[in-house]
Amino acid sequence: MELLYLPLTLYVFTIGTFRTGRFFYFAAANPQISLGGFAGDSKYHILSHIPANYRPKTVLIEQNARDFHWVAQIVQSCDLHFPLIAKPDLGEGGFLVKKIEDMAALRTYHEQYRTRYILQEFVEAPLELSILVHNASGKLQISSITERRYLTLVGDGKSTVEQLLRQDKHAQFRTKKLSTLLHQDWGRVLAKEETYQPIQIGNWDYGATYVDQSSQVSSDFTQLFAQLNHQIGLFDYARYDLKCKSWEALWRGDFKILEINGVKGEPIHIYDAKVRLWQAYKEIFKHWEYILKISQRNRKQGAKCPRLRQGFQILLAHKQSKTQAIQGH
Repeated sequence: MELLYLPLTLYVFTIGTFRTGRFFYFAAANPQISLGGFAGDSKYHILSHIPANYRPKTVLIEQNARDFHWVAQIVQSCDLHFPLIAKPDLGEGGFLVKKIEDMAALRTYHEQYRTRYILQEFVEAPLELSILVHNASGKLQISSITERRYLTLVGDGKSTVEQLLRQDKHAQFRTKKLSTLLHQDWGRVLAKEETYQPIQIGNWDYGATYVDQSSQVSSDFTQLFAQLNHQIGLFDYARYDLKCKSWEALWRGDFKILEINGVKGEPIHIYDAKVRLWQAYKEIFKHWEYILKISQRNRKQGAKCPRLRQGFQILLAHKQSKTQAIQGH
């Protein structure tokens, strides 16, 4: 995977720097958040800017809150109900994202990971989407819509969960991660035609598959998102991750935003099985062209980029935060 990203890395940090004269030029794409959303950006800070009717109920648990009784009181006083989603305030790619079923599971999470994290009500909705927007042309456009389909197995009456996963053309490459998550059901035999959907988190590492739905873009929906993005007031380039009950609910603006990513937000429709490698690279480079164009425009309007030392300090602090989180006590 690292080799696949080598051309992108060269483009971002070499060609982009040469063309702009700034190593961290992309910070100017979204100047109100850390490095434009590349690293060091607080999920909670971003969520706090989303209108209340568009966001799940969310609370922030500070890193120094080691007394779990205090955490339990926050959950109760904020009227949060299980299941909940727990995830670090800093992080990406599904890092330490867990579905928390009860108070005991929350205690385990709290005591296992030394990090500032958010607790978010679990949104019970079957359709999870990632919608990428940008205003490189001066007007907001939707350039990618991706449906995140949850890992789903269908029993044959004789195969275990492990065997079915190893037969699945997508999940077979993620059995190491899934074996840890599904260890209690690993040897369970599913009845014939039994549907098994153990993880309702639309992340690649959790066995989800990505389906390109960019054809669903419409002028009315783009206008709705332009108004919402303007209300939030943080992004010229962003990927919105959200859940809703149906496409019809989405069109009328009935959805919940789980989080918003800045310049690190990929157009993840490139992971659709129908997309070839050269097409994926083309899409990635195209979107980084959007970022470059937005950054140059914003810099002309006064946006600042961090100096080299400052930028690397942010990257280092981001990495250290993730490392510390998994070290525990």
